[in-house]
Amino acid sequence: MTGQYTLHEETNRNGELLCEFPYANSMVVMSTNFQHKRIHKITWLSPDQNTASQIDDIIVNANKKGVIEDVRYMRGPNIDLDHFLVKAVIKQKLSVILKN
Repeated sequence: MTGQYTLHEETNRNGELLCEFPYANSMVVMSTNFQHKRIHKITWLSPDQNTASQIDDIIVNANKKGVIEDVRYMRGPNIDLDHFLVKAVIKQKLSVILKN
């Protein structure tokens, strides 16, 4: 299942498969659940800089979706690719096991 803040209104067959996989496996596409400016939704930019797409996503189990506080794409770091880094903010309490 995807959220309401996607970059695209339409998708190709690979995008449809990406949407079907989480639905069939009790998962959620978290990268489309957070409202950001358009520039922070772009994960791929064509070499001529004219075509932008949202093709990299973070998918988690539906019962763990509460630990993801935000997902955005980072344009600043130069990783020498035509994709941008995906950053997820995760907040989860870890249990402590005390040894006696």
